[in-house]
Amino acid sequence: MSGFHSVVHDPDGRLGHELPLDREPHFRLAASVLAWTPETVPPVADTALAVLELTGHARLLRDELADRIGRLPDDCELRQLLTYSLGEANRRLSPAAASPCGDLAHAQNRARLLQALYGALDRLEAEHPVSGLSPRSRSGAQAHEVRPLTGG
Repeated sequence: MSGFHSVVHDPDGRLGHELPLDREPHFRLAASVLAWTPETVPPVADTALAVLELTGHARLLRDELADRIGRLPDDCELRQLLTYSLGEANRRLSPAAASPCGDLAHAQNRARLLQALYGALDRLEAEHPVSGLSPRSRSGAQAHEVRPLTGG
């Protein structure tokens, strides 16, 4: 066992606060998904797995963004802008937001959402750096305890 763990599907967000955000593999997955064309799209099962991975990671990013927005002063212009971005992310992650355009469009929409959420977090970090980052914001962590999704 390598000591690395990845959450593919965590709809209740139970593990999100203990895991670091793995930016690079998810950026590579998003780039791959965005490069797909109707002629090069992988089988439905692979596309569905990419959607689950991107969705799970986008939820972690959304939660991190919400947490960081909550620490900004109420009169901060960036807070207002990012609150709008957070609302858009919530709308796009809702179950009703599944793309009627098909699996490829749905996967690519998730990839673009992931990129937008990282962009929002990058802007927030550039303008309001945080000291004492949460465990899921730290980079370089290599092993993480993974608890079962069931139970309390």
